Amino acid sequence: MAALSDATIALIKIDYEESSLTVVAIGEKYGISAPYVSRIARERGWLLRTQRLGRRPRTKSPMSNAGRALISHRLCGVINRKLDQMEKDMESGALSSADLERDAKTIASMIGGMQKVGPVPTEDKVSKFDAVRPAAVADTDEVERLQREIVERFEQIERRRAAEAGPR
Repeated sequence: MAALSDATIALIKIDYEESSLTVVAIGEKYGISAPYVSRIARERGWLLRTQRLGRRPRTKSPMSNAGRALISHRLCGVINRKLDQMEKDMESGALSSADLERDAKTIASMIGGMQKVGPVPTEDKVSKFDAVRPAAVADTDEVERLQREIVERFEQIERRRAAEAGPR
């Protein structure tokens, strides 16, 4: 791409920061691509259009401890209900080996999702912003207990499944 003169960059900045033109339109106006316009703006520290227009930037914001605890608590509840259903179906004989395998994969996926949420905060790591959901943060011991219970139940189901399958 051809180097732009300082005068052209100044005009792009005016259009970028002050006009209602889209980044695509600005690029077309000056014969450059929209990503190049964005890169120039980012490298030169121009006022982001999202800030000027009052929009939230698209960057990922860190999840609060309260949010983490709430998601973990909800996932624990869903996993417990799924385990209850699996145990009930195993006792009644309504669960085939294919169903058991599918359910085990589903639970493993949910546990993986819970691990992606990250560690549940402890009381000493609660930030001032978590005051919005104090009940969720207060339940961290409950979430940890549920996580341990889920792992134990899942292992128990796997042992029972292995015993029913017999030696290979």
